[in-house]
Amino acid sequence: MDDIIGEALDRLINVEMRYASGVPRGIIHRLYDAARAEQGRPLTTLAVEAIMAAVKPGDRVLVVTGAGAPPYLPAGETDGPLGAVAIAHALDRGLGAKPVFLSEARNLGPIIATAEAAGLSCLPEELFAARPQAALCEALVLAPEDTMAQARDLIARHRPSMVIFVEKGAPNAQGKFHSITGMGRDRTLMASADHLHAAAVAAGVPTLGVGDGGNEVGFGRIPEAVAEIQEFGRECRCGCGGGVGTVVPADVLVVAAISNWAGYAIAAGLALASGRPEALHDLEVEADMLAACARAGAVDGLTGRQAKGVDGTTGATQLAIMTMIHNIVDNARRPLMRGF
Repeated sequence: MDDIIGEALDRLINVEMRYASGVPRGIIHRLYDAARAEQGRPLTTLAVEAIMAAVKPGDRVLVVTGAGAPPYLPAGETDGPLGAVAIAHALDRGLGAKPVFLSEARNLGPIIATAEAAGLSCLPEELFAARPQAALCEALVLAPEDTMAQARDLIARHRPSMVIFVEKGAPNAQGKFHSITGMGRDRTLMASADHLHAAAVAAGVPTLGVGDGGNEVGFGRIPEAVAEIQEFGRECRCGCGGGVGTVVPADVLVVAAISNWAGYAIAAGLALASGRPEALHDLEVEADMLAACARAGAVDGLTGRQAKGVDGTTGATQLAIMTMIHNIVDNARRPLMRGF
């Protein structure tokens, strides 16, 4: 996928639509600009190139998602699962790879429901290994269990060609997790994505991070920018003194206004790069995915409502974004000889 298409996709997925108060706003374009300056080229293009270089047919890819914690987000947000499933669907249909979903146990219901709405059957290990159009789902243990031991085991057992984090919170320099509004989260409720990232790096496995706030895996690439741009970037509200920005980087960081949208853009790029247009799910499937995710317990991450919305945007908005993404990639495939 060339930089022209990557530029178009990047611009589309970074249109901010946040409420007038209650959450940091006016920051997405600044976070994107910082990530773009640090990485040099359209972020979607870089993500697609990294996946195409690393992932071969039959390879396992760990896809890590699931944001939030009880009591307000007891089964996670609708932002994260759909983007993760979009990428996993593209890995399966476009590259013949084998996606393995990882999250806290409380989040697996919405992830599985979303995957199955997209046509990815979540199966036991032996069936997953034997057939396409399938995914494996595993729960990440929580502290005080040995999270580093599990991370090393996951890398050793699956031997993934890549680890992809979509809207997955990670700790700051003090080892503390935070919401985008600066509230601290109990580490015993949050999966140790930092340990999984460290295990991947130690094994030489490339990583990709997707996020929209600065507190997700990947933003450790631009910590000073997050500290400067985010409302709670330097001083959080929990008193740890570390701010909400994570120190966990990724080989490629993709910033978007809503993390799902980045997943859709990456899937679109994989559909183009693989020559398999079916790798990008269609609008009917998108609607089914969102309905299934909410029905299984995921909530809108801004309102806390169990509804067909994502970060304060409607189901219709998700279909509109997908419509434009489809138009971008369809036109990119179709040469036009204009005779006037």
